[in-house]
Amino acid sequence: MPLLGGPEWLLARDPGLRAVRRSTRVTLAACTGFYTARYGLHNDVAAIYALFGAIATGGMSFVPGTPRERARTLLAVLPVAAALVTLGTVLGAHAWTAALGMFVVAFLVTFTGVGSPRLGGMAGGLLAFYILACFPPYEPSTLGSRLAGLVAGTVLMAAAEVWLLPDRPPGRYADRLAHAAAEASGVLRALASEPRAAPLDSPQRLMTAAQELRLSQVPADERPTSASAPHRALCQGAAYMLHTLAQTRKLAQDARDAPLPRDPAASRLLQASATTCHDVALGLSGRGPAPSDAPYTDAAADFETHRIRLQTWRPNSAAVVRDGAIALDIAYTGSLLVTATRIALGAPVPSDATPPTKRSGPFWYAGRPTLSLYARSLQTHLTPRSVYFQNAVRTALALSATRLVVGTLDLTHGIWALLAAITVMGTSATGTRTALRPAFSGTLAGAAVVAVMLYFVTDHVAVYAAVLPAAYFLSFSTGPLLGMGWGQAFSTIAAASSFAQLSAARPGLAAVRFTDVVIGGVIGALAGLLAWPQGGGGELRRACSRLLDQSTRAVTEIIDTIARDGTAGQALALVRRAQVIAQASYVQYATERGDPDPAHPADKDWMGILLVGNGVITMGQSLLDHCPPGALAAWPRSATHLHDAAHRLRLTALPLMYDLHPTNPPPAPLDLPDPNPPTDRTVIADVLAASDGQAPDRLLYHAVDAAIWLTSLQGVVTAISPAAEGRTTMPG
Repeated sequence: MPLLGGPEWLLARDPGLRAVRRSTRVTLAACTGFYTARYGLHNDVAAIYALFGAIATGGMSFVPGTPRERARTLLAVLPVAAALVTLGTVLGAHAWTAALGMFVVAFLVTFTGVGSPRLGGMAGGLLAFYILACFPPYEPSTLGSRLAGLVAGTVLMAAAEVWLLPDRPPGRYADRLAHAAAEASGVLRALASEPRAAPLDSPQRLMTAAQELRLSQVPADERPTSASAPHRALCQGAAYMLHTLAQTRKLAQDARDAPLPRDPAASRLLQASATTCHDVALGLSGRGPAPSDAPYTDAAADFETHRIRLQTWRPNSAAVVRDGAIALDIAYTGSLLVTATRIALGAPVPSDATPPTKRSGPFWYAGRPTLSLYARSLQTHLTPRSVYFQNAVRTALALSATRLVVGTLDLTHGIWALLAAITVMGTSATGTRTALRPAFSGTLAGAAVVAVMLYFVTDHVAVYAAVLPAAYFLSFSTGPLLGMGWGQAFSTIAAASSFAQLSAARPGLAAVRFTDVVIGGVIGALAGLLAWPQGGGGELRRACSRLLDQSTRAVTEIIDTIARDGTAGQALALVRRAQVIAQASYVQYATERGDPDPAHPADKDWMGILLVGNGVITMGQSLLDHCPPGALAAWPRSATHLHDAAHRLRLTALPLMYDLHPTNPPPAPLDLPDPNPPTDRTVIADVLAASDGQAPDRLLYHAVDAAIWLTSLQGVVTAISPAAEGRTTMPG
């Protein structure tokens, strides 16, 4: 972000129009407050704070939402901004007190963005308020003027958001989810027909709908990343929808490759799932009420009764059993999707009598206040493994160190050093290097123009007053369109033009400004390079490696629990915690990368790894709830195949885990125990053989469901890392 600008990638979708509108709003709000206070009220202190009030809230912040929502957010944080200005004014008496305050303020302001995109978007602006107030001159008597200017600038910016060239409201993630549900509904309805069939392009359409749900494909202001229950439900609903799309795609491919008549009970179940998805689409798009899982409940009960009476002597019995199990999986996932959708829409869901502290179900957050969920997010991320914690510590160290250096060297315009530190301090070494050069080159170019301007204009204030609006407009518009260097150059000119109207401009001001930027840039670069240098990408690799580790361990323990004498213990709880950290890391990673870049695709399918964790949690809990411990031990052949499939999943994931986070030597190659790995078809064949042409035992169908689950997970993990398929060994 330029010293007086905002994050460019947020404007990448419509850079020209959005940049011009944003620049116009910020420029008019800032200049109106500055000119009114400076020339109307003759209050220089109020003028500079009115200027910075608009710039900090409009230029250095990005608040997602509609124009009115952004305006309400700006007004809501006014008390916090006033408290920061007051604190900075009081602590500015000494360099060391200001630096200590800078560390605390920077950490708190940055870290409290966890679970709140609006607070996170306001972090840069709120930091600017403390930075401005804690610098000399130390004049507590001017606090009233400072606060008056702050209020004026912020109110003007809030008004401009609503009435001055307002942006179009951002899209809704719920609409993306509704579109995916509508696609799934159409294909499921076609698959339920007789003879079973689906459009030839169904698999591709389902894949496209799945891609549109990935956060990396979603603009930042549409991402449901807050801690609130509706946003959590949308993210969770997207995970269920992705699984539904994948399983529906599998049925569509089977129907295309081997079109056979479908079991009537399975057809009714698919029809119910199609109705469920259709109702979800209507509810999320606002064209219908909140969906109900009644269609699923009745059809699922009918199907469960039907399949335990199924005679297995027919030639296509294996295909019927497999398709029925996949259809039941889709229906079960659909019921979870309905619950997530109802939470997102604010509709009531069945209450959970479990104490909140002991809830482990997928919808533990339903009905809980947003403030409670936000506090839980803060607690969850209060760990060095969280990217939010890392960014907060990094920012606090850099800014407090810069403030201490500025105070020790008694730099006249040290505020620019801190703003430069924020600018170049990327969340990774690559980000830091990328920002450092344009920050310095742009400042140098702007400083050269300022030196010439000061030499020829000298003390003609009217010239500076005329230059100020154009310079600020260009600083906010050229940065997103032409690059940080341009924005930095014009912001240097704008800053010099504003301060030249408050006091006589010295010829050496340009050199002073450049020196300050170099000092702040170097300190910010060191902080970005030394503290967690890999940024969100590095932590994402560790978090996803940990998630794969916990997920595959949990799968093995769950299979041992239902097929042998094992116990799952806290396996799923560990997966849930790893999922939370990995999801946050993925959001941060997507934020750093900005909008999708086809020329530089992600080196891993991060969303696929997250789906593995979600699939383990969802179906793993269902198996533990419905299949008694050791229930499948009576069929040792099926139990052995399930155990081998779980073991193979772990082996397939191991090279990927080590590739993501190579803390230990890579595993040595070893032939897998079975050259023909067990699949869902293998287990289904065992079930049919054990049934000897009769209806299988009810418990045996849990083996089929577990096999479908393991095959789905195996497919996802293999697709993420195709080279992982083959020869691996467990670590010692």
